[in-house]
Amino acid sequence: MGSAHVADPVAPVRDAGDIDLGIDTAADDASLALLRGDEVVAQCAWHVDSTMSKELLAHLDALLVEAGVMRQQIASIAVTNGPGTYGAVRTGLATAQGLALALDVPLAGIGRFEADALLHLAPGRVVVATHDTGRAGIAWAAYTQDAPGEAPRCLVAPDIATAEDVVRLAPSPATWCGETNEALRSALQAARDSARRSGDTDAHNSEDGSPAGGRAAALVRIARARQAYGDPALVDAFYLRPPSITRAGTRAKPHEA
Repeated sequence: MGSAHVADPVAPVRDAGDIDLGIDTAADDASLALLRGDEVVAQCAWHVDSTMSKELLAHLDALLVEAGVMRQQIASIAVTNGPGTYGAVRTGLATAQGLALALDVPLAGIGRFEADALLHLAPGRVVVATHDTGRAGIAWAAYTQDAPGEAPRCLVAPDIATAEDVVRLAPSPATWCGETNEALRSALQAARDSARRSGDTDAHNSEDGSPAGGRAAALVRIARARQAYGDPALVDAFYLRPPSITRAGTRAKPHEA
């Protein structure tokens, strides 16, 4: 278990005890957050060791117990709808839809890049969010924020490119964040050095270097700012490329976008 710390927009009917749930399953590092107003009541982040379907509800139940929150207090749910690992995104989305329908609360699907970017945004700052897609290259997008508390505004739409093309197309200067392996971080740094992007900075996502711990709460904040809550049945996954299709008995590729 990870460690926990205690179609049209729909405005949830609320009382003082209402809780907003954020579910982030975009990658193997997943997270959950419970918010009451602007306060993060509890959150947890963990690395998925088996499968998302086995671990997600167990972590949610444990978080609710630790926070002293009942499922019936959940007034809305925000979930990562991609891009990310195919099975993990689908599992999180299906779980969120099932909970929202069972509790009769609205659901919002929010992109993982927006949530990554919000953790480092400030008015006027440009943030480039990235993640590893395996041999396909680097998935990325760029955002800014126009005023405090506003949702990220997209400057460059999510796409997959080489390190050189990402650096060439990204607004400058920028703060870089996200989930990449050491090889891709080195490739991005080399491309930035070659392009003489001296004003760029690298964000430190959390103590363990992962944005996952804060991403679930960011999903909720973006959904509120954008008034994105609505019919759970209308929320769908977003991918930058078709998912890998494997024959029975073969192992799926670990990276999707």
